[in-house]
Amino acid sequence: MFLFGAAQPARADVIELNGWWGGNTWDANIVFNGTNYHNGANTSVVGAGGAGGFKTYDLTTDPQRHSAFESWCVDIFHDFYFPTSGSDLIRTATSVFGSTKANDLGRLATNHFSSVASAASTALNAAAFQLAIWEIVNEPAGNSYSLSSGNFKVTGTGSSLAATWLNELNTQPSTSAYAVNIWAVQQGAAGWGPQNIAVFAAAPVSEPWTFGMLLAGLGFVGLGRRRGRKQTETSK
Repeated sequence: MFLFGAAQPARADVIELNGWWGGNTWDANIVFNGTNYHNGANTSVVGAGGAGGFKTYDLTTDPQRHSAFESWCVDIFHDFYFPTSGSDLIRTATSVFGSTKANDLGRLATNHFSSVASAASTALNAAAFQLAIWEIVNEPAGNSYSLSSGNFKVTGTGSSLAATWLNELNTQPSTSAYAVNIWAVQQGAAGWGPQNIAVFAAAPVSEPWTFGMLLAGLGFVGLGRRRGRKQTETSK
């Protein structure tokens, strides 16, 4: 599972991971830094790889759990259970991963978050989105994104779709419409540290027509003032 951040100074809320958001799988076979994980070869280290979004609550602002939101795993080597909660730090993805990776995470969401935003999202789409996040976060800066080569490699449900989405980031210039935050959730398994999760939020965009109307309004005010002065001068 993985971690994300915010542009404002880090703050601490109590965050709860309360289950899977929608579809999910348990067949991610991962090779990381040359070591094979999540395929039974290292069950003493970690079990099967779960891929999908988390049903999440901010208990500081929503103690009654009225509004769940979706979060995504950043750290791939964590053992935790549902529900799990704890004090969390919120940081920007840029401060954690650098501007390029933060932008690529936002571009991934711009292109495909709609396919996983529903709680009824399919396991295929949910797994693909999670695997793509892991690749972006774990691949060294400067490497192209590939699930079959490099620092992070993975097979399993959604890997072919994730590879297609990642190839878009390699080849298509696009602008991110999402801000990505890293929430470091303290969880119950001893020795693992915080469970870092990614939270995507649509970035506010200023509408061009708003500026046009503002400039037009200022123009009318200026014209009115000039006319006022002219009439005063004529009456003198």
